[in-house]
Amino acid sequence: MHAALVPTWSSPCPIYTEIPDPGPPPPEQLQLKVLAVGIPRVVRLRARGIHPTAKSASLPYDPSIDGVGIDEQTGIMYYILPLSASCLAEKVNVDRDNLVPLQPGAPKPQPRNGPENGYGIALGDAADHRAETLDPIAIAGLVNPVSSSWMALRTRVDGEITGKTVLVLGATSKSGRAAVLVARFLGANKVIGVARREEGLRSVEGLDGWVTSGDMLPGETGVRFALPDWVGPVHIVLDYVGGSVAAGVLGSAEIEEGRELQYVQVGNLALELGTGEKHMFETLPGHLISRKPICIRGSGMGSFSRRDLVREMPGLVAFLARMKAPFGIASAPMCEVASVWQDEDTKGSRVVIVP
Repeated sequence: MHAALVPTWSSPCPIYTEIPDPGPPPPEQLQLKVLAVGIPRVVRLRARGIHPTAKSASLPYDPSIDGVGIDEQTGIMYYILPLSASCLAEKVNVDRDNLVPLQPGAPKPQPRNGPENGYGIALGDAADHRAETLDPIAIAGLVNPVSSSWMALRTRVDGEITGKTVLVLGATSKSGRAAVLVARFLGANKVIGVARREEGLRSVEGLDGWVTSGDMLPGETGVRFALPDWVGPVHIVLDYVGGSVAAGVLGSAEIEEGRELQYVQVGNLALELGTGEKHMFETLPGHLISRKPICIRGSGMGSFSRRDLVREMPGLVAFLARMKAPFGIASAPMCEVASVWQDEDTKGSRVVIVP
C-alpha cells in the first residue's frame, strides 16, 4: 500500500512511497481505511523533527497526529485519537481504545448554557449524526484547531464559561479563529480578540471587539502593551502566541472582584515562527502573580488525559458537524503530498491529505 513518510530530517516534507500492508489486526485492534488526515502546524513541526513528540522518532517517519478512517466491514467511521497510529497511509490498524466512533449512539454532550446557544446549534440531538452525513475531510481539517480551545475551556478552566469574558490572544490564527466560535458556543458573554493587525481581526467571525498589538516590537524588553479600559473585566485568556504581549495582558487586565483571571497557554506561535520575540514567562514580572488573582495553566495532551478527550469527543464532533469553517480547507490526494506541502497557495487554508 502507499504512505507518506519523511525520509530524512533534512527533507522539507514527506514523500509518497510504498510500504507493506498492515496485515490482519489482532482482536484488540480494528483495521481502518484512512479517509482524511489533517496537516496542522504541529504535523509540519513533527515532519522537521523539531516538535517534542518527534524527538525520539526513527526514520522513515510518519508525522501525522490523528485522522479519520472507516471500518469497511461495518461502514462505521472513526476519529483516530492523537498519536495513536501512523495515519498517512491507505490502511492502519488502531487499538480500539484509541478510536471514537462517529455514529449514532454516542453519549450526548451536556450543554453548559441550555439546549441551544446563540449560534443556533441545538445540543439535545447533537450526537444523533449518522456517519454517512459527516464529511471526513471537514472533520480532519477542523478537529485539531477546534479541539485546542474546546479542551482548554472544558478541562483546563475552572467553572462555567457561561456569562464570562474570554480573550483570545492570537485570534487571527486558524486555532484562534476557531477558539472565538468555541467560546461563543460554550456560552461566553463577550469574546475579545488580540492580534497584530486590525485587518485580520476584522475578518474574525464572532468577536465583540478587538485590540491590536502591532506596536509590540519583536525582542523588545519590557512590556508596553496594555488592554484598553473598554475591554472591562476579563475572566479567561486563551493564548496561542506565548509571547510578551501576554505579560501585558495579564498586567493590565481588569479582574472582577472575587474572581480569578484564568490564563491558559494553548500555543507558542511566537517561538514556532521564529520572530525573535521573548516568551511570556521571560517578560512576566515576578511580582505580578502575587499581587493579582491570576491562575496560569497550559493545555495539551498530558495536562488533560486521553480519557478526557474521549469523553469530550461526542460534543466536539457534534459542534464540528454544524459549524461554519472559520478558514478554508484544501484537500489533496496523498500522491501529491510533496507538492501541496510546499504550495504557497495553500498557506491560508488547512491542508487535508486524502490517501
